[in-house]
Amino acid sequence: MLDAVKERLETRLSEFAGRIETSVDLTKLLKDRGIPQNSTAFVVPIGLQGRRAPDATGIFMQDYVETIGVLLVARSYDQTGSQALEKLRPSIQQVMEALAGWSPGSAFGVFELRQGNVAGISGGALFYMIEFSINDQLRITVQ
Repeated sequence: MLDAVKERLETRLSEFAGRIETSVDLTKLLKDRGIPQNSTAFVVPIGLQGRRAPDATGIFMQDYVETIGVLLVARSYDQTGSQALEKLRPSIQQVMEALAGWSPGSAFGVFELRQGNVAGISGGALFYMIEFSINDQLRITVQ
C-alpha cells in the first residue's frame, strides 16, 4: 500500500518530484542519512487497529483500520519554524486532496484524513506529519 500512496503523491505534488520515499523505519533512515537538504516527503506505516468482531460460525470477519502517515520535511531557516510551516501549507493541502477519498485498490474503503500536526523542528528542518486511515475487512474461513 505504501508504494501505491507514493505513486499517487508523485503525480500530485510537483514540488516533491523525485523526493518522495517510503520507509518502515524512518528514525533509522534519518539517523543513517541525516536530515534531507531539500523538501522531501516520506510515506510511512503507522499501524492497524481492529474493530469489534461479530459472532459468526464458519467464518471470522473483523473490520479494521490501517493508518499511514505522510511526513513532509521542509528546511527551516527561522528558529520557530513558522516560515517553513507557511511554505508547507500548499503542500499539506495537496497531500490531503490527493489522498482523502481515494482508494489504492481496497475493495472496502477509501482514505480518510485522521490528523495532521507538527512532528518537530530539528537540524534546520520542520517535520509535519499527516495521517490517513482506510477501512478494510479481514475474512477467514474457520475450520
